[in-house]
Amino acid sequence: MKQNPLGILKIYNSGNGKLSPEEIAEDLEQIARIKKCSFCGCFADTLKEFSSIAEKNEKIRLAERANVLNEEVLKNKKYDCLGCNPCYPADISNLLFEMYNVSAEKVEASCGRSSECSDEESAKWPVEKGEFFVGNKNSSVSICTLTDTLLPKIIIYELKKQIAIAGFCETENIGIEKIVKNIITNPSIRYLILCGKDSGNGMMGHISGQAILSLHENGISEKGRIIGAKGKRPFLKNVTPEQINLFRSQVEIVNLIGSTSLDEIKNVITVYHTKHKPPFSGNTVTVSTNKIIAAQNPERLILDKKGFFVIIPQKIDDKIYVEYYANSGELLQTIEGTDAASIYYTIIEKGFITKLDHAAYLGKELTKAEYFLKHNIPFVQDKALGELVDE
Repeated sequence: MKQNPLGILKIYNSGNGKLSPEEIAEDLEQIARIKKCSFCGCFADTLKEFSSIAEKNEKIRLAERANVLNEEVLKNKKYDCLGCNPCYPADISNLLFEMYNVSAEKVEASCGRSSECSDEESAKWPVEKGEFFVGNKNSSVSICTLTDTLLPKIIIYELKKQIAIAGFCETENIGIEKIVKNIITNPSIRYLILCGKDSGNGMMGHISGQAILSLHENGISEKGRIIGAKGKRPFLKNVTPEQINLFRSQVEIVNLIGSTSLDEIKNVITVYHTKHKPPFSGNTVTVSTNKIIAAQNPERLILDKKGFFVIIPQKIDDKIYVEYYANSGELLQTIEGTDAASIYYTIIEKGFITKLDHAAYLGKELTKAEYFLKHNIPFVQDKALGELVDE
């Protein structure tokens, strides 16, 4: 277990890493007394998670107390994350995830990318979609700039022929899963260079670089947790142990974490590209390719029996007003707010909307109204697409 400098948290003294809801609640109470945690988004998120779990397990008193603490944190919130190490709320969140959400999802096998794959299959690489840049698919070098989101574009522009793929990774779970899948489906990639800043403020306790290093060195546990990872929720649920082992065997990690010097990064890329390491052989592990559903406009939209909304952004008082009408035309309620999210959640909580397509439409129109307030962009509320049918 990690060191517990405050000497107060049961999570560090439990030995087996398992605590009762009551013990976790005591830890949360202690964390609330730590000044920097008392107005941090990490702590607010963890309190919300615990409240939901406690309620599902009929620990109503614990859930209510967590909600009170959460309201206090949100009221005084100053930042999303400071990148503390250790991050006590992140550790509690990881424990909650491991104790109450441990059902691993097996990845179904389909045609992966091995050295014997056809040209047609090779053309489908990268197999995972994301915010990255593809250079020379036959290069042995891949780049991950961690939380530096602008570096990949700069690097690929400078050294496109020497790099197979360049992107960033801000989380220890989905982001790393995409890296693993895209690497093991291209046997030409033999090096993964980690550079850029690792733990960025505002990233809610994520330390993706440290997690990648831990994954490469230690692998994952039976429950999918990256062994030795310190960040928030380092659980890989969409890759198999076989795929992880292949990743660990196929690539060598080049650790430049912390470096944002373009000259230093370019020099290292050139060095490893000129090693001309041959493609990885013996890849028999496959990667799932989820079926993509093509979006289409509805043939008709059914009226929401709860009513409809008229959105009125008012620049003069910097507010959005939403008038809620019955389908008969009677005005039932007016909701006011300054941002789309709070208005949207209020409407949902009040039960003013029941249909998913109506909710999606409302969210889109409220976002447009918020942009009108912030950027003075003309706002015209769209009519619903298709023929409206009253059931």
